[in-house]
Amino acid sequence: MSAPPHRLTFDSFSITLTISTNLFCMNNLRLRYFFLVALMLFTAHLGWSQGTTTAAMSGVISDSKGEGLPGATVIAVHTPTNTQYVAPTNSDGRFNIQNMRVGGPYSVRVTFVGYKDVNREGINLALGQNFRFDQKLSDATTELAEVTVSGRRDPVMNAGRTGASTTVQREQIERLPTISRSFQDFTRLTPQANGNSLSGRNGRFNNIQIDGASNNDLFGLGNSGTPGGQAGTQPISLDAIQEFQVVIAPYDVRQGRFSGGGINAVTRSGTNEFSGSAFVFGRNQNTAGKSPTPDPATGQRTKLAEFSDYQTGFRLGGPVIKDKLFFFVNGEITRRTAPLLFRPANVVDGANETGSNIVSFVNTTQLQEISNILRTRYGYDAGSFGEINAETRSNKAFARLDWNISQDHQLTLRHNFVDASDDNINRSQTNFRFGNNGYRFVSKTNSTVMELKSRFGNRYANNLLLGYSRIRDARAINGALFPSVTINFGANTVVAGSERSSTQNRLDQDIIEITNNFNVFAGKHVLTFGTNNEIFRFDNLFVNDAAGRYDFPDLATFRNGVGIPNSNNINNYRYRQNYALPGGKPTANFGAAQFGVYAQDEYNLTDNLRLTAGVRLDVPFYFNKPSYNKLVDSTFAISNEQGPSYDVRTDRLPKSRVQVSPRLGFNWDARGDQSLQLRGGVGIFTGRPAYVWISNQYGGTGVDFAGYDRTGSGAPRLATVVPDSISRLDARASKGSIAVTDREFRNPQLLRTNLAVDYRLPLGIVATVEGIYSKTFNDVLPQDINLKNATGTLPGDGRPVFPAGNAPAPAPANSPNRFRNTRDFNNVILLTNTSQGYQYSVTGELKKTFDGGLFASAAYNYGQSRDLYSGTSSVAVSTWEFNPHVSGPNNLPLSYSNFDLRHRVLGSFSYRKAYAKNFATTISAFYNGQSGTPFSYTYFGTDINNDGGNPSGSSNDLIYIPRSQDEILLVTDNVNDRRTQAQIWNELNSFIENDAYLSKNRGKYAARNAPRTPWQHRVDMRLMQDIFMTVGSKTHTLQLTLDVTNVGNFLNNDWGRDYFVANQNFGLLRFQGLEGTGGRPTFSYGTGTSATPTEAYQVSQLSSRWQAQFGARYLF
Repeated sequence: MSAPPHRLTFDSFSITLTISTNLFCMNNLRLRYFFLVALMLFTAHLGWSQGTTTAAMSGVISDSKGEGLPGATVIAVHTPTNTQYVAPTNSDGRFNIQNMRVGGPYSVRVTFVGYKDVNREGINLALGQNFRFDQKLSDATTELAEVTVSGRRDPVMNAGRTGASTTVQREQIERLPTISRSFQDFTRLTPQANGNSLSGRNGRFNNIQIDGASNNDLFGLGNSGTPGGQAGTQPISLDAIQEFQVVIAPYDVRQGRFSGGGINAVTRSGTNEFSGSAFVFGRNQNTAGKSPTPDPATGQRTKLAEFSDYQTGFRLGGPVIKDKLFFFVNGEITRRTAPLLFRPANVVDGANETGSNIVSFVNTTQLQEISNILRTRYGYDAGSFGEINAETRSNKAFARLDWNISQDHQLTLRHNFVDASDDNINRSQTNFRFGNNGYRFVSKTNSTVMELKSRFGNRYANNLLLGYSRIRDARAINGALFPSVTINFGANTVVAGSERSSTQNRLDQDIIEITNNFNVFAGKHVLTFGTNNEIFRFDNLFVNDAAGRYDFPDLATFRNGVGIPNSNNINNYRYRQNYALPGGKPTANFGAAQFGVYAQDEYNLTDNLRLTAGVRLDVPFYFNKPSYNKLVDSTFAISNEQGPSYDVRTDRLPKSRVQVSPRLGFNWDARGDQSLQLRGGVGIFTGRPAYVWISNQYGGTGVDFAGYDRTGSGAPRLATVVPDSISRLDARASKGSIAVTDREFRNPQLLRTNLAVDYRLPLGIVATVEGIYSKTFNDVLPQDINLKNATGTLPGDGRPVFPAGNAPAPAPANSPNRFRNTRDFNNVILLTNTSQGYQYSVTGELKKTFDGGLFASAAYNYGQSRDLYSGTSSVAVSTWEFNPHVSGPNNLPLSYSNFDLRHRVLGSFSYRKAYAKNFATTISAFYNGQSGTPFSYTYFGTDINNDGGNPSGSSNDLIYIPRSQDEILLVTDNVNDRRTQAQIWNELNSFIENDAYLSKNRGKYAARNAPRTPWQHRVDMRLMQDIFMTVGSKTHTLQLTLDVTNVGNFLNNDWGRDYFVANQNFGLLRFQGLEGTGGRPTFSYGTGTSATPTEAYQVSQLSSRWQAQFGARYLF
């Protein structure tokens, strides 16, 4: 089958490019990759460089009067490998060396006939740094000895720095505290960071590169943003990393593919000296504190149950051929076993026991009954409801070769392998899962990168990078295949059966990357011409509820195996199942690509002022069309009484539209001595979508899968539906939920600008004040085009209410499709764009590196982030329905993002003292304080506005905050609730009064993510003891470490608390239906049988404890 022509669309013209779809079919994998590689190299001409793997050096060589000396020679030598970089000066005395190794030390020698030579030692280059090297030479007749000076790198006072960035050097990686040995433990040194979020954006919009090649979770399913994240592993061993760099506003157009931030890392390499280390780190329940809060039943704080967590590994590097060929290898094994935190309650004195680690809404007797029913009636073993140990395993291997082909050419080849698995079963105080409702996530990643750095004469440099990654992820269910069974206990749930999202869940990814940069040195200009191209293949099998899913309102309904609808709630018993149709495509198997070209001029306007101006063009391609569903086309392309028209087709993907990203940055050394630096710029940054959002269209055509969704008497009994009984589902089954993408959809894109001042204070302290502002141009926005328009308002509340509708349909009246334009489908989710949204931040920072081994920094950041949708979900329907609102899920107002940061204070220091010849002690600490996390107050229970958004459990409907009892109609929660309306109001009113947000916003609807959890403070520390010993002619080191996280909790039980709200959504009031026909809504607060909540947030029983890890390392 041939693909239609791909049209590249610009603002004023278009280019049509025809590519055969056969090229991208599975059977022609090698051919298509060869073709595309050849195409990119052909169009690249001389090629182009990745500024994410190297450093540079430039400057002016002049005489004693400041006149430039043409023809002087600058020789920079990377001392550990004796790699030499030679550059003569041009007619202005300027020189420029690109593609230099990160780190050092370097020695630099400047020679010129008739002048004294100058040597400079001890120079270290940071990742991405353009080191400024200006030197005046003295006449040879002057009676002066050869001049030798020393220097150190300064990532802040750096002529190549324009936008906001943070460099994490090897010394910081080795000295700062870490238990997880993860990227996050070091990217947190960036003031604008919050977990994986950078500058108030979802971590999915970041671009993570290792050695210049993409290392992202491109599909967007994990929280870490890296391959293997869902298996609880890091993408590479920390021992293999040389240096990190976090960039938020880099105006170098070589850096792209993000609308959040960029994280760049380079790996270690071998040198002329053999060196290495072997290490082990470990911890268990004895190196962790007790629970931060006492158990209410006993009044005692509890220890963690038995667990173990250890990491062991090695690294080794050295020469294969001295000065010519070097190797570096690394291996690491991680094993972690830990029990689930929450256990069910026992019955004590006729009531469920309570406690910080106890699920108090359900007891062991009830769970035993559920288990017995499933075993005796249906022959299914639900697994344990007691303590369960979950295991995480990870094996990592890394190898790298560096070849100095000649003085002008260096080649690097490296491979990284990660094999990991993680047992996943989540329990909380509101959700309890049986053991066989979990799954094991298995992930394997192979990543290979080749980089060729070249210099052609004195005017040209080139960097070619090729990368290939192969990622294989899959879920394996626990126990036998069985429908998922959810039993509601008020606002809480018990879940048994196969995990609903894991019975058919697999993802294969293949990624090819071609990056090439070509530099031209022309006087005061450094011109860059480049391309950055990524080619993807995704093969995703995902069928939610493939084994079926039952929702029961209570234990009695489950016990009877059938539900009886009542007048206020038709959703009290629900069955759902999705399944492949005959002839349908079972997987989303598609190819995609993002091609980019760019040009840039770095212009030294004066010796102290550097301008960087460039433009980048990125264009996405999608290969392999989804299936065509004529019913979708005919239903939504024609305007009718049921709803507006939409030009959508299930087999049509977004246009290949060129997105232009111009950028302009500057760096001004105001005094010419690097004591006062003004920098900034403005530019457009274009990223990628999470490709799972595009994948949803392949699985949501309506002709590949069908969805069965029934409630009340229309749903089959549990006994009559088992995973292999699809034929028993009647003809009323819907074609499921449909996912389509706007033809004009654009990749996430924003305008970002920053302005900063760096000032060197007395005592060598560097102060920075920086402001960043980002304005959304194109962000992701899901819409349900099958949802009817609101036709009324809710009595007593005033929010829009959606109609039940009476469109002809094969579905019965008790189907959730009752509020759809057409009942042929459930949701029809259109992925489109919005230009609404912005982020800003203001940062103040102090840094100082002292002589004698002391480093310290402190920073304060204030930021806000607002959007319509924060991009936190993956499945098409969940992207739409889990977004809290008042005005309707298709009419969202601008509100605070899930990643809104607000206040953040951080500080770090490290001090190392060598003594008694054979010893050195290092103490380091990191402090983080921030003003909590945002969350929303919503109703839970039944869907209050009839939009169909998450009708089970916590809804997407924001609450109205009553000013008085007259504004809310309260009822009891259940038959055992004996409270009066006045008593219920007093309890609710007390909660509102004691909540900082609710008390100030009475008489209003709660805003999405406007409330926040309390301030959180955390101090982590590391103590490191080095013991030196002489072995032969070399010094070996035994290094002992102690890492302690959350030191505050170690000192005081009330310190170091970590607060959270599950899913950033708190169901405050339960909607109990309307008072009569068309009457006011009624709500319950609390259950009357247990204490009502005093706050929305919970204290994390794990991260609020202090934890320690011991380590030992032998270095040689």
